[in-house]
Amino acid sequence: MFSLHSLKSLKPYVWAHRKWLLFSLLMAFPLSALRVGPVPLVKYLMDEILAKKDASKLYLVPLGVIAIYTLNLFVRFLHYYSIRIVVVNVNQKIREKLYQHLVNLSSDYYSEQKSGSLLSRITADPAHLDQGIAAINVVIREPITFVALLIYVLYMNWKLTILTFAIVPVLGFVFMRTGKYVKSKIAHYQEQNGESYSTVQETISGIRVIHLFNLQNLSIQRFTDQLKEISKTLLKISKIEEFSSPMVELVTSFAIALILYMGGRSVLSGEMTSGDLIAFFTAFGMMINPIRQLADINTKIHAAAAAMDRINHFLSWESHVKDSENAKSIKLSKEIELKNISFTYPNSSDRKVLNNISIHIPVGKTIALVGQSGSGKSSIAQLLTRIYDVSNTDPSSGIFIDGIDLRNLKIEEWREQVAVVSQDVFLFHDTILNNISLGRPGASHDEVVEAAKKAFAYDFIQRMPEGFNTVVGDRGMKLSGGERQRISIARAFLRNSNLLILDEATSNLDQESEKIVQNTLETLMKGKTTLVIAHRLSTIRNADQIFVMREGKLIESGNYDTLLQKNGEFTRLCQLSG
Repeated sequence: MFSLHSLKSLKPYVWAHRKWLLFSLLMAFPLSALRVGPVPLVKYLMDEILAKKDASKLYLVPLGVIAIYTLNLFVRFLHYYSIRIVVVNVNQKIREKLYQHLVNLSSDYYSEQKSGSLLSRITADPAHLDQGIAAINVVIREPITFVALLIYVLYMNWKLTILTFAIVPVLGFVFMRTGKYVKSKIAHYQEQNGESYSTVQETISGIRVIHLFNLQNLSIQRFTDQLKEISKTLLKISKIEEFSSPMVELVTSFAIALILYMGGRSVLSGEMTSGDLIAFFTAFGMMINPIRQLADINTKIHAAAAAMDRINHFLSWESHVKDSENAKSIKLSKEIELKNISFTYPNSSDRKVLNNISIHIPVGKTIALVGQSGSGKSSIAQLLTRIYDVSNTDPSSGIFIDGIDLRNLKIEEWREQVAVVSQDVFLFHDTILNNISLGRPGASHDEVVEAAKKAFAYDFIQRMPEGFNTVVGDRGMKLSGGERQRISIARAFLRNSNLLILDEATSNLDQESEKIVQNTLETLMKGKTTLVIAHRLSTIRNADQIFVMREGKLIESGNYDTLLQKNGEFTRLCQLSG
């Protein structure tokens, strides 16, 4: 009746809490028995008290009802609460796994997928799974209740029971068709919901651009159009849901009509008592509820199956940048060498960003990369930090650290040896203390303060309302550009890495802030192997070697004075930068 194939992958998560699950399922048996309890009470009331007009026993019926529902209170609580324990814990584990997978995916997935779609995999999809897991006790409990009532009505009148159950194949057909339709529509709805998440996130991130260009109405219209499409899909789902329930009732009404007619004839002929008929009718009426519950749960289980499809698809994505087998540990001590490297971004394989680049970076030296935007400078920085891997397949080409291919080093250990200060500083919505501590998690408060002093950030931090405990706002928006940059530099001081990459670290600053930050960077660079990607060429005057790039190729190299004497591309760039 239900499409459970996709939900099989839930088994390891659910099975980890099998004691609570089994306890909940065991409670289904006494709960079902208690639900059947009122039926014999009705028969007893009709045949032994009302028919015989025996008022002396009348008190037994209300006492029986109170006893049944008192027991029902405790049994029902244990039954439902224990499955809720399973639901909450499974939800937590699945979200943890999804987030862990999300964080460890290589960067190309983030450029190919909309952030809202990724967000919905961690928020909306597990919520649909909750309903599917909670449905387990319904799938067990309601059939038990149904079977208990069925046994009772068979005992009372097996012929009438068999006649009335001619509706079962029809009900099965209704469940099958509606479930298949609902699952496909819910999968579509979940994709649409992911699109709307993306729109909201883009709006929040780009609100200043929206205001600057008066795009409010356009943004609202875009979101409204998405909501309209979502509403259409929800109405289609609602249509089939609202149709299936009364359809079940309509099919069931034929059985009720048959009971009334055939049961009435049996009472008139003396084959059944009035109490038998009322009890039979009551039992059959109570059997409709499990059928209706299963019809309702049909939608929830198919929604969970659709969500599990999306989750499994997401978990099947493999990071394209990962540790190789037998990955090595090494501490940079001699040199970094880029040998004939080429690179194309995974989502733009037709455009070669780097073409046959070779650069030698001795330990302790400062190497600069210059060139116009789009020449490939920042791509080299991303390859050095293994955000991406080079596109070369030839083992003699690549990035080599002390002679070992970077792709054969342990990613986490290598990145611990690298500090990056870029033009686009990302600060988390957290305190200044915690943002600096990201440079070396676990650093002491004194170490963070010392790093801030070295970055010339200590004085402005002390002037903040709560000092180091000041929350910087989303992406650090409560700080100026220069302040954010100095926080980033403080991270680099705290990290104290072997390799320092400065990716146009002063390009977005005013002259006063640039001077402060540049002095800070010069302090940070002392004794380190440094790669400087420069926008303002005056900042690389003291570089040991400068490489000039254009359209993904190296066209000039030398020190500052030598390149000026060549009167080539470097000279032209110097003239453009003033």
